[in-house]
Amino acid sequence: MKILDKIIQIIIENIETEIAISATTDLHHDLDLDSFDVLMIMNEIDDTYGISLTDDDFAKVKNPSEIVSLLTEKYQIK
Repeated sequence: MKILDKIIQIIIENIETEIAISATTDLHHDLDLDSFDVLMIMNEIDDTYGISLTDDDFAKVKNPSEIVSLLTEKYQIK
């Protein structure tokens, strides 16, 4: 499974939304995520890839595509 597909799947599994999530879906404006939602998504990504995202990491990303860039560039996830 591609990283982007997995990230979208993680988001869908951790929030309730009727919005179709794509690579460019804005996590805050489109999905209106609260801090608990963000924490759950971060924890799931950590567990999936064996890393430890920081609050600063997640504060920098706005959409699933940027999460993928963070994972591939900073954590060398392929």
